[in-house]
Amino acid sequence: MLQRHVINHRQVAWLVGGVLMTGGMIGLYQSVVRVSRVDAWSFQIIPIIYAVLIAYVLFELGHAFPGKNLFEILFLVCGKWVGGFINLILLLYIWMILVIDVKGLSYFIQASLLPQTPLEVILLVFVLLMMSYSTLEVTARVNEIFFPMNVISSFLMLCLLINEYDAQRLDPILSTSLKGIFFGNYMTMGMFGDVLFFGAFLPVFIQPRLFFAGIKHGVMIVGFTTSLVMLALLTVMGHIIASRLNYPVLALVQQIHVTDFLDRVDIFLLSIWFPSFAIKVIVAFLALLTGIGSFAGGTQHKPFIPSLGLFLIITALLSFPQVEDVERFVGYSFTSVVLIIQVPLLLFLWIRARIERRRTGNIKSDFPPGTRYSQFYGTMEWTSNLSILGCLLTVLVGKWCFEQSMVVSQYVAVIVMVLLAIALVTSYLQMQTVNRYLHKTGRKKFGTHT
Repeated sequence: MLQRHVINHRQVAWLVGGVLMTGGMIGLYQSVVRVSRVDAWSFQIIPIIYAVLIAYVLFELGHAFPGKNLFEILFLVCGKWVGGFINLILLLYIWMILVIDVKGLSYFIQASLLPQTPLEVILLVFVLLMMSYSTLEVTARVNEIFFPMNVISSFLMLCLLINEYDAQRLDPILSTSLKGIFFGNYMTMGMFGDVLFFGAFLPVFIQPRLFFAGIKHGVMIVGFTTSLVMLALLTVMGHIIASRLNYPVLALVQQIHVTDFLDRVDIFLLSIWFPSFAIKVIVAFLALLTGIGSFAGGTQHKPFIPSLGLFLIITALLSFPQVEDVERFVGYSFTSVVLIIQVPLLLFLWIRARIERRRTGNIKSDFPPGTRYSQFYGTMEWTSNLSILGCLLTVLVGKWCFEQSMVVSQYVAVIVMVLLAIALVTSYLQMQTVNRYLHKTGRKKFGTHT
């Protein structure tokens, strides 16, 4: 199916970050702010937990079925017909995401850079760019250049906006109903469900623990960074204005004025954002090709690229006539479709993986018990997990305190951001602990798939 590719743990983490970070910038932020209002800054907490659970299921599958990707595993455990039907649903799900992202990105480019260019031309050029990437290795190397720039530019944007902040626009914190806060998190879960894409690339790693740690760290990078961006959006514009803008993050960047002659900082940031947007679509396209290749009996996927690209252009042109249609679907319907497909599938795969590991006796730990590596990894894992759960608990307790006294709730956002920062650092230490242990013991870290 896929040609030989080798990617390291850092590239996995940054690929996950690139896929998730750009997913919400087109069509999602506006809807979340409209629902959660001043408390939209908490929109990442439950989705982070959901994404880590998906990564854990992929980790179990990597242990139970080494050398197999998600589509091959479904054929193996469900048979030719049932497995083929489930894989067909997954392919349609990935195709839906491709259509949404390609059409949404085309609208975004037209609105921000090329207002006089026909949408069809933008769509054609973008799909041709996507078709030029045929391996995950090349995609990971390109992303290794642009993802750090994307993160750095996000923090730079936060610094350049320092004169525009007004904390009073967040008051009163936690004034939104608990239902509104929950639905803000619920709407974001569909975006974080894109972690399932990486099930198509399970054979990349022989060591599933490193794969899991890389995905988790990528999720935490996105959770921390986008929470800061949302806080900046609310404190600069307020929830009323942000909820009425098609592209609130672009409008946020346009508030930056470094000097009188450098007032279009958004042009520089768009040159960084566009490759990051493209990375997500390319990863989804490669996952789609992997699934189609599993139906073709392990043949090369290159013959399918031209016909799939043409069909994608046609379906994208026929779908979502207006940009508002993309925003409404992504904000209010997409997550329901994702959860209906993913939750039963993930539960079934987790149970099946546990049964397979018990049957084969492959239930031992990746680290020898009692070593300093296992102890440090366990400490970091528990710290990161408790920090993530602590974010959720802090919001719930803060909401209860708001009903009693508004003073206590003022510190909730700060506590949540500190806990997210702790989870980010400890997830990185998890990943590095596994990597150093593998280097020390001389165990093979990378896998190949031809």
